[in-house]
Amino acid sequence: MRKSTQTKKLAYMCAKCFKTDALKLGWFFGSDSVFSDCLLCNPCFKESFNQLTENKKKEWAFYDK
Repeated sequence: MRKSTQTKKLAYMCAKCFKTDALKLGWFFGSDSVFSDCLLCNPCFKESFNQLTENKKKEWAFYDK
């Protein structure tokens, strides 16, 4: 099998609200979410994170409760 030499371009865009002017995008991983394994802007990331169960939230390093 030969490796591809073509470069892959990623869109710097939130997968939920499609904003392209976000300063930061965070990789969201939540097995119960529709937007799992997606780049999300800060407001969308917070909204998706708050919809996770308490046990799933504890898997994230920044969540201390």
